[in-house]
Amino acid sequence: MNLSAPINELKRKAKLLCRSEGIALNQAYALIAKDEGYASWGLLIRDHEAQTTKPNVPLKAGYMITALPVDDAHRKEAIELADSTFEMVMRRIEPDNPIETRRLWNAAEYIDHHHLTSDMLPIDSEYAFSLIEAFLFHYVIDLAVQADLKAET
Repeated sequence: MNLSAPINELKRKAKLLCRSEGIALNQAYALIAKDEGYASWGLLIRDHEAQTTKPNVPLKAGYMITALPVDDAHRKEAIELADSTFEMVMRRIEPDNPIETRRLWNAAEYIDHHHLTSDMLPIDSEYAFSLIEAFLFHYVIDLAVQADLKAET
């Protein structure tokens, strides 16, 4: 069944009806649904979503990493991602000794020695990139702790 207006306009109409009539929003939704020929707002939404075309774009998939060390193109991209993630983590954790923490950071060393291990192979490259963002937080915290220990001595 075709609706008289897009969903966002019907929602806006329900909110205006709610304010002008002094009724609850769910009652306004029910009145709008009834005007559109549906028994309830939930049925209206369900039918609308069923009629809406779903995109047929496949998910972005990388290539499979089957051996270490990774190729130069992947390594370069991983280092760039690690550096940007490092900066984001530094802003979030606000270490007591940021200069020393930055001095301890080496993106290439992290990618080469801490990012992937042979027992993780084979692994999709996109998933491998997501692991950088997931695990780097704790690695940077460890660097900050090392920097604090150096500052104490």
